[in-house]
Amino acid sequence: MIRLRNVTKRFGGLLAVDDVTLDVKEGETLVLLGTSGCGKTTTLKLINRLEELTAGTIEVAGTNIQQQKPEDLRRKMGYVIQGAGLFPHYTVQENIAVVPRLLHWSKEKIDKRTHEVLELLRISPQQYLSKYPHELSGGQQQRVGLARALISDPPVILMDEPFGALDPITRISIRREFKNIEALRHKTKVLVTHDVLEAFELGDRICLMDNGKIQQLGTTQELVFRPANEFVMRFLQDHLFQLQLQVLQLHQLRPYLPAVSPANATDAIVFPESESVLEAIQILTATGAPQQSLTLEANTETPPQAATVADLMAAVEQLTPSLRA
Repeated sequence: MIRLRNVTKRFGGLLAVDDVTLDVKEGETLVLLGTSGCGKTTTLKLINRLEELTAGTIEVAGTNIQQQKPEDLRRKMGYVIQGAGLFPHYTVQENIAVVPRLLHWSKEKIDKRTHEVLELLRISPQQYLSKYPHELSGGQQQRVGLARALISDPPVILMDEPFGALDPITRISIRREFKNIEALRHKTKVLVTHDVLEAFELGDRICLMDNGKIQQLGTTQELVFRPANEFVMRFLQDHLFQLQLQVLQLHQLRPYLPAVSPANATDAIVFPESESVLEAIQILTATGAPQQSLTLEANTETPPQAATVADLMAAVEQLTPSLRA
């Protein structure tokens, strides 16, 4: 869907993006991760021509972006920025309608689509359409910013630190909602963040950058268990244990968990096998019962399996050496 080849960007004598080559697959979430000044935001802005290339090529859906007018290119992409970027003198309805008006949609079409998108994001149209940004909470503003990006149903969504201006509790809540928004599931998403835990929670793959260069591009498990170099190891080390639990899914622990008969698992919490180990442990520990167990649902090849938190931790310890090999 998105293809960068030898992409370079200079600002005078400063090399902000240095020979970056990567692909973003259709329907995936690629996270550009790194500290301030690493080149991640500049790379994002090159994709929709908010910044212009110094060298290299970028293609979106097979077309070189330099062959399109910037305004035409941007209308095919949703763009969400930190703090939502809403126009303060526009109502929620007027903010969301900016792109549809540029596309010359009818008022009826704009109104219908606005209601659809707001309801998808769990915002009451009746309650919020006439409000101004200053009347909204940070989380509400971010949802409106996302609604504006989604309203024209673009195939590509670009997000620059979309949750960075929110308080920690709201940020965690919004991230969880974001993962479950049906309208986003099949879109191609590029997200910029400096937050390691956010990147690994939301990303299908991670592109870790430093000084304008890619340090590692891979799946979340590849970065955690097979870091490419010392920089990657140091960057993740403060969060490594939590990341290991976050990127592992319960089905990967099956070989290390005991089988259980349905009669012995009547009080256990049932989990899908695609659930992350971290999420399962958090839910089990929240019950306050140290021996509370989960049942891992059966599939066509494997019977139900049950485990306590201690069982899960032991299984993780057994599994991880093979992932590092």
